[in-house]
Amino acid sequence: MKQHAYNDVLTGLSNRRLFVESLEDRVARSRRYGHNCAVLFLDVDKLKTINDEYGHAAGDALLVRLAKILKSNIRTTDVVARIGGDEFGLLLDNMNGDQVADKIGFLLQKLARENLVHEGRKLHLGASIGYCFVGPKDTADGLMSRADAAMYREKDKPGQGA
Repeated sequence: MKQHAYNDVLTGLSNRRLFVESLEDRVARSRRYGHNCAVLFLDVDKLKTINDEYGHAAGDALLVRLAKILKSNIRTTDVVARIGGDEFGLLLDNMNGDQVADKIGFLLQKLARENLVHEGRKLHLGASIGYCFVGPKDTADGLMSRADAAMYREKDKPGQGA
């Protein structure tokens, strides 16, 4: 039962609840020890279109593949979670702005190169990613709002992406 309380059933990743708890822990560590942490929000591009054109099984397959890519390309000390629907969150510890930008670029390239075929149809796996850093006066809710807003700014740019 605890598995379902903290994990997304479809992807096997942490869910929003565990992500928020992990983020609250990072905020406390930032206040106490000055540790830094980047909060990333990722939104899958055109998932609704994929669901409408190819069916929800195709959309689910895309989400599962994305989850595997994210999980296999972060450190064991970092957190990746499915926040809900087509949104994912990542917590990357002890990285500066350049390192986070490099990681985002790497992830976006990895996704763009992914060949996902569902029932003979090739599906494009694209995403928009926004981020912010944990500060000593931040709250988990405030950080999630800032990362979400940064992600939507990226989504609104031509070409979509971070």
